[in-house]
Amino acid sequence: MTTCIPWRFGGTKTQISQQVPLAQKDRTVPRAAMYAVSGGRALADAINGVSDLIPLPFLSAFVDIAIKVLEACEEATAIEENLMDLQDRVYELMLAVVNTVPVNRKVSIALQDKVRRLQFILDNMLLDIAKIKAQKKILLLFFHNLNKDRVDRCVNRLKAALEQFTVVSQLQVEDLLDKIRADYSAFGAQLNRIEDAVNQTTQPHNAPSAYPRQDMPPTARRLFGREALIDEIASLLSVESTSRVCITGAGGMGKTSVALAVVESAPITTTFKKEYIFWIPCIEAKSSDLLRRILYAQLRITAETYDSLDALIDELNATKERRLLLLDNFETPWLSGQDRDKIVHILQRLAALSHVALLVTMTSGFTPGDIQWHQRPLAPLSAAAARAAFKAKYQDSAGGQELMEDGKELDDFLASIGYMPLAITLAAASGGRLRVSPADLLRDWRTAGIGILSGHEILSMDETIRVSMERGVVQSNPDALTLLAILSMLPAGTTGKNLRWWAPSIASPFAAVQTLRAAALVEQDDVSFPTARIFVCPTIQSYMSQQNRISIEIRDQVHDACYKFVLDHRSIPDDHKFKDDLAALATEGTNIQGLLMDVDVQNVRPNAVDALIAFGFYQSWTKPSAKLASHTLKIAQAANNDPHVVDSNAAARRVAEAHRCLATNFFALDRFVKADKHFKEASDLFKNVPEGTDLPLSGECLMELTRLWRYMKGKGNDELDSCVREAEARLSHNEHERYYVARAFLGLGEHLYFRKRRDESIECLSRANEIFRELNCPASAGRALYYMARAYAALNEPDKALLVGRDALAKSEESGELGLICRSLKLVARLFMAAKRYEEALPIITQSVTSCQSQGGPIGIAQSLELLAYNCAARMDLAGARIAYEGAQAQFAKRGSTRLGKRGGARCTENLEKLRSLSGLDQESFVNLTKFVPLY
Repeated sequence: MTTCIPWRFGGTKTQISQQVPLAQKDRTVPRAAMYAVSGGRALADAINGVSDLIPLPFLSAFVDIAIKVLEACEEATAIEENLMDLQDRVYELMLAVVNTVPVNRKVSIALQDKVRRLQFILDNMLLDIAKIKAQKKILLLFFHNLNKDRVDRCVNRLKAALEQFTVVSQLQVEDLLDKIRADYSAFGAQLNRIEDAVNQTTQPHNAPSAYPRQDMPPTARRLFGREALIDEIASLLSVESTSRVCITGAGGMGKTSVALAVVESAPITTTFKKEYIFWIPCIEAKSSDLLRRILYAQLRITAETYDSLDALIDELNATKERRLLLLDNFETPWLSGQDRDKIVHILQRLAALSHVALLVTMTSGFTPGDIQWHQRPLAPLSAAAARAAFKAKYQDSAGGQELMEDGKELDDFLASIGYMPLAITLAAASGGRLRVSPADLLRDWRTAGIGILSGHEILSMDETIRVSMERGVVQSNPDALTLLAILSMLPAGTTGKNLRWWAPSIASPFAAVQTLRAAALVEQDDVSFPTARIFVCPTIQSYMSQQNRISIEIRDQVHDACYKFVLDHRSIPDDHKFKDDLAALATEGTNIQGLLMDVDVQNVRPNAVDALIAFGFYQSWTKPSAKLASHTLKIAQAANNDPHVVDSNAAARRVAEAHRCLATNFFALDRFVKADKHFKEASDLFKNVPEGTDLPLSGECLMELTRLWRYMKGKGNDELDSCVREAEARLSHNEHERYYVARAFLGLGEHLYFRKRRDESIECLSRANEIFRELNCPASAGRALYYMARAYAALNEPDKALLVGRDALAKSEESGELGLICRSLKLVARLFMAAKRYEEALPIITQSVTSCQSQGGPIGIAQSLELLAYNCAARMDLAGARIAYEGAQAQFAKRGSTRLGKRGGARCTENLEKLRSLSGLDQESFVNLTKFVPLY
């Protein structure tokens, strides 16, 4: 035990000079009242532990009432500073009573009466102090004298009481402790707590305060995927010039966990002494006043008044020894308080101390105040880290049982919740406790959404999001929550430029986004607002989608905006704006897909069917999908069957268009049988439209049927000839419609090519190309040139074939139609390879593989990979040839029921068998490989 007690508890000035560093000698020594509450509470705890054994029945009750008076004085000091003197007297009285207790003999009746009278005095004092506390500061001018009189009377009463115990005003605590230690040696363990409480006052920033002090939370046992970030932040904080770090991000990203891990890291524990690392929990600091009091409490500093930060700054500035302040959950004072200017002032005063490192965590997208922060936005975990975190938490919750089902379902589930750490932890915990598989979690997420992410040991996702939405900064902008609802309906987010489409009623989308980013409710992936993607994370999307948080009016508005966006960018490959429309639709493709799939047959809004059809065709030209096209047909048929339909012909025409759209997607996906059915349905419906207005569209469907039948290889030439003639007649129904007349020439020229009437084919295709060039229709012109090049190659005119083929590729790329680009690339590559110009063919083949993969049809991908394999073999690249043939073989197998799939797969298998027996390639082994068919 120490023998030197600080002067503020009654020690001598000599003792002070021995304890206080030289740099601190000139500073004002805190008064005893500042420590009365904490010291008294420690004394009370110790006395309560032994009071039953001390022969004074009312000792515990007396100490308890004394503590209440001390605390009441502390709370009322802001009104009447004279109460500090009263605190001194109460504390002295409490020590005096304990000092007067006799040991091992009966307590006199007189002493008991004295204690009862003292308790009565303290009870009355509580009433006086309560009257003072009830006043507001603004009344101080009127009640100051009254307060002073009340306090003076209390002090006088206590002074008289103390004199009865013959205790001097400067009571020596050191002597008291010696007496208690000697008299009550049997209770040493409990009484040591008293001495410890006193001794702690000699430690840095270790004093009682006006706000309950909280201990730093424990560090997470293990963090996944944050190791590099933790090391980086620790390194920044360790250097004074970079020691202002702010971790930002959405709620549930693990900002506090990362910050606590930083505090525990080796660079921090090496740079900062343990007693100079302080955790400042700001989650309840909804005002600058509360923030100041929490700072005083957590730094263990007291002051005569907490209305100023001066005492705290002086204490921090007393020495230049480095300190670290972790201001956790700083979004509360910054975003919820009404006095941000005062919060800024506090933050700036702390930041002005170069030796004090600041680590701030905020549920926000921005840093607070005009300070040179090193901002570290906390992103979701990587897929690998998310998987590891989920499996570890699952195992803990399952009593050590490992997760066995960790395949694609787990990856899909983690992606669906956005790889958010809190969501992963909650899902894994509930999954582990109930032994639920990732597949079950994924299914429940799709039906119940964020409702599955609840728990007892951790704040639920619902609560985390709700708190962010109720921040003062969000409530102050009436457009913010409206925009949040709109963005929550867009799974892929949108660009700043396109916000005007989705939210036409928002006065300032920029201001609304800024507000939502401040509360970390939306994210922005680029600094340039027009091109940046602004999005809501999956957990917030799920939260907003439940309990009618998005109104019917907003839902209808977003759907109408979707239909308008699609229809304003509706075009065909021969339109001059087709490429621009493709690019625009691509920026919103995922959102449009989701909203159009949400169209209900029971509630088909105006323009919904037209938008579905237009977007279905867009997908057939870019990334074919039968899912949305099938949904389109279902909606179109429901609208057509509506007894309240106004224009029955228009409704029937939409059904025909939906059939054609679905057939086109099936054709692009090499699902030929299904495509055949829907092309026939579409052709018949278009034919039956009154006055023959849609006969050209019926002819288009028949031309597609002839192309389809050639792939299917199930029709004879007579049937093909008949279908082409009928298609040509319907396309040319109106000779003044030159576009459809040219389309008839195009279809006939293609057919004649396959009938091996190449000269006639070239003549028809040339006429078509001439009209298409006049009409500025690049896609149809490119298609005509494509078959012309093939015809020239078949006529053994390779130079002309390559010249026309390159022209076809240029026109295809001008149009932007991906399917036509893929075919043109493969043709030009074949023509180069036929001329044995393998090096020139290679980059074109590579581009072909990439383009075909983007389109998604297995046959196109397989053909490009087979070309690549043959090209590798020609260049004596044995390993490359094997890999490419294996890839082509796998793609052909996906369409093994078709003629192209069977023949292509057989060629690849045969060539792979030949290559596997070789240790190297030479010209002879290359010549023995089976060539791809057809060459052109």
